[in-house]
Amino acid sequence: MQITIFKWKLKITLFIKLVVLLVVFQVIIITLNGNSHRVSVQVIEQDIQTSYYNQLRFFMSQVENQVDQLAVNVLELEEDPTIKQYINSSIMEDLFDANKLRLNVLQKIKLQSASTNWPIDISIYSRAREEVISTRADVRYDDSIGELAKEKQGKSIWRYKKLEGQSSGYFYTVRLEGQYLIEAEFADTYIRNMLDNYEQDSKRTTFLYHPSIGFIGANGDDPSYYNLLRTERMPALGSHITEIDKQPILVSAVRTESLDWYLIDYIPLSEVVMPIQESRNFFVLGTVTLLFLGIMIALFAYRQVQFPMNQLVQSIRDIRIGNYSSRLNANRKDEFEDVFTGFNGMAERIQVLIETVYEEKLRTKEAELKQLQSQINPHFLYNCLFYIKNMAKMGAEEEVVAMALNLGEYYRYTTRLENPMATLAEELQLVRNYLTIQSMRAKRFQYEIQMEEGLLSLLIPRLLLQPLVENAIIHGLAPKEEGGIIRISGHYIPEGFVLRIEDGGVGLDDVRLEKLCAKMNLPLTDESGCGTWNTHQRVKNIFKEGSGLEFEQSELGGLRVTIVCITQLEE
Repeated sequence: MQITIFKWKLKITLFIKLVVLLVVFQVIIITLNGNSHRVSVQVIEQDIQTSYYNQLRFFMSQVENQVDQLAVNVLELEEDPTIKQYINSSIMEDLFDANKLRLNVLQKIKLQSASTNWPIDISIYSRAREEVISTRADVRYDDSIGELAKEKQGKSIWRYKKLEGQSSGYFYTVRLEGQYLIEAEFADTYIRNMLDNYEQDSKRTTFLYHPSIGFIGANGDDPSYYNLLRTERMPALGSHITEIDKQPILVSAVRTESLDWYLIDYIPLSEVVMPIQESRNFFVLGTVTLLFLGIMIALFAYRQVQFPMNQLVQSIRDIRIGNYSSRLNANRKDEFEDVFTGFNGMAERIQVLIETVYEEKLRTKEAELKQLQSQINPHFLYNCLFYIKNMAKMGAEEEVVAMALNLGEYYRYTTRLENPMATLAEELQLVRNYLTIQSMRAKRFQYEIQMEEGLLSLLIPRLLLQPLVENAIIHGLAPKEEGGIIRISGHYIPEGFVLRIEDGGVGLDDVRLEKLCAKMNLPLTDESGCGTWNTHQRVKNIFKEGSGLEFEQSELGGLRVTIVCITQLEE
């Protein structure tokens, strides 16, 4: 088996060089503009992160100032003389004095509650008196205040409690000293109002978050970030950019010491970098314009330079493969007009010379073919005449008549040289005459002919099948004493038709079969079989590419010769 390796050689044409130059030029421009755009975006993002983070810290300081002021007001209550008198005195026997003291304490805590920006509710629990004084009318004293006092003892930070069945709640702080307890609380509505006022646009969201409690100020319109917080539990402090639903989000987070909550502000980054969107759009538009101009320049170069070059190269290839009628359209108004005109003149002269030589070769081949047809095997004729003489001596008139008729038909067909083509039916009749003659002489073989309907009217070269049938008898069946069978068949294929001659003779081994196949495409030598080689060359010359003889082992035991006749090539 021969393996052919094809080496592709890339030709660097003028068009390719121009396209490469344009691509390099555009890559440089796009890279520079892209880096400039990227640096601008990074600078703006850093400035905006710092700005938003500082704004959030300032807002947090305002919230803490308010909350700390409320805590200070609660501490001031303990220093008030009236409050001290109430919490330090025991139960008064005089009911009037006791009620007056309670009324003064109530006025003090109401005044203290109203003196702040955020009104707070203050309650004073006295365990010694087992009573409570509060700005809220619904507060009652009960025995559980002792347990409440133990639970809250030593804790002075603001904590949060959510109202049952509601989305809101309140912050509270507790002062526990001895037999009294001071509790202050304010609604989270004030913080919610501050958060609403802090949000400067609809895209920005600011809220308080506690890992174990939840959110204050979260409106629920875009719960993506809230779900992320519920998953992470602890927000990252500072300012950073994260992705939510494949969208970049600018997140700023600080922790309030007074409330022990996280103040979080987030906004889609696309809204933040809106000032540079126009610059990016101009960059994209410029890139597309450059790409369009590059394509237009490349197409112009291809139309004016590469296309005529391709036409010239294709015409040269046509001349190389034998299409000498190939011509170029020289009706141009540029330098290629002279080139095309010169090429057409050169191709015309080559065509004249080639056609002259080709006609001479055709006449020579035709003479060789007629010479081959006229070469009648004298040994075959002598044997047939000798057979007729013997049968005549023996008085076998029928055998003599049959041999004479078949021999006459056989030589009448082989000596008709005026038309090199014949129908398959005529060729098969010649084969029948030949096989009848051989069977009368040897009587050691049988033959059968199987042809697909419609094949008999096809035109094939004269003496196409007889040399192959003769080889089957001489080289296949003759060496066998018991004789054998010869089968001739034919059928259509998509590209044309095939004819097969196979025998049940001795056949060929793989090595000899491979050598026989190789000899068909080599020049004729004294060692090559003239009949087989000549048949192969005639089929190749008369029919289209892919035609010729193929050899393989036959299921009958001998050799199978297939004549492939391609009458139409696939698109």
